[in-house]
Amino acid sequence: MVPISKAVEVLVVGGGPAGIAAAVAAAREGANTLLVERYGYLGGMVTGAHVVWVLGMGDGFRQIARGIARDIRDRLEPLGAVKKPNACGDYTVDPEVFKWQAIEMLGELGATVLLHTMACDPIVEDGAVRGVFTESKAGRRAIRAKIVIDASADGDVAFRAGCGYDNETHDVSLGANVDGVDKAREKAFAEESPDRFQQIRAEAIRLNGGAMVGRGRHLKNIDVTDPSALTEAETVLRRDLFAALRHLRAHMPGWEKAVIRETLPQLGVRQSRRIHTEYMVTDADLRASRHFDDSVARLGSYLLGYKLYDPNGLDYDVPYRCMVPREIDGLLLAGRCVGSDYLANNTLRLIAPCFATGQAAGIAAALAARQGVAPRNIPVRELQNRLVGQGAYLAAAGQELAPLPSNTAPIEVTDS
Repeated sequence: MVPISKAVEVLVVGGGPAGIAAAVAAAREGANTLLVERYGYLGGMVTGAHVVWVLGMGDGFRQIARGIARDIRDRLEPLGAVKKPNACGDYTVDPEVFKWQAIEMLGELGATVLLHTMACDPIVEDGAVRGVFTESKAGRRAIRAKIVIDASADGDVAFRAGCGYDNETHDVSLGANVDGVDKAREKAFAEESPDRFQQIRAEAIRLNGGAMVGRGRHLKNIDVTDPSALTEAETVLRRDLFAALRHLRAHMPGWEKAVIRETLPQLGVRQSRRIHTEYMVTDADLRASRHFDDSVARLGSYLLGYKLYDPNGLDYDVPYRCMVPREIDGLLLAGRCVGSDYLANNTLRLIAPCFATGQAAGIAAALAARQGVAPRNIPVRELQNRLVGQGAYLAAAGQELAPLPSNTAPIEVTDS
């Protein structure tokens, strides 16, 4: 018999941006909320892979996204942890301050956080998820919950509960910080011996799989739900990085004392499982600025490849149904595992959309737990009203944006 360690109303699995937003939103609604995270810190890609740009806040001209995405900026800004804001509202965060403040924010709201704990198999009863089994240093435990939110990024809970899904690969990367480079000597060498400089640099780039040491390298065709593939990716990325560093230290003036100060604790991952939901958002929906009666967010970002806000000026809705799995009750999705096609997911995986779906999932879970109904049966109008009450932007609710400035050009931000 597996011991029950906790029983809560809302259980959030995964402490990335979507999971943080979900737990914050549920706790704000008064739900007894627990967030479980496998690492020793919150933040997901923001803190584990230093994807520090909160992208997707605008439409290429102005800010559209509000709610928790803006609340977090307001909280971090007085601490000096927000930089490079633009007219779209996109901003960067200090990842260490983000780790600290995310857990503080949840604690202030009365939510419980359990780190160093892996959520494993869901507890499924009568066609509904009623909690999860966990593994930690304490052994296997069970957490009971009225509603579970899968914010694991890879749709782990939904997958193990038997939900259908699509899974296509995208790029993965490994961030690294380099110290000890004498930039002045390197620059002088480049000016004195440009041909030799380019020859040495080109070989370093070749050794590092097409990227200079200290720059982001993208490794393709890695299934991030396959532990063997992940192991190979970690090994190759690190091995090639150090091969290139050794070459530079031996041949490039200014690099003799260069060191890899750290490689980041998590691979930068972009896409994996997309769970089959009541509605699957399509790329055409985004590009056509389609609106839905069950909208839980109005957004305007669009990411094709790595070029953001092209096309610009979009204003599309994210429907609640893309967060509700087809096959099972008691479960909601938030973050990049929501129901969508491959191209649409490239946009919905951005941090601002993840905040938006997380906030909607948190409120929906609190409503479902309080009313004793399946998430698919909650009154959507009440969900929308509560989202607006928490500061989210829904055009259907009669909210208005600031007018579009005249003679303005779209903003371009490259997602790394």
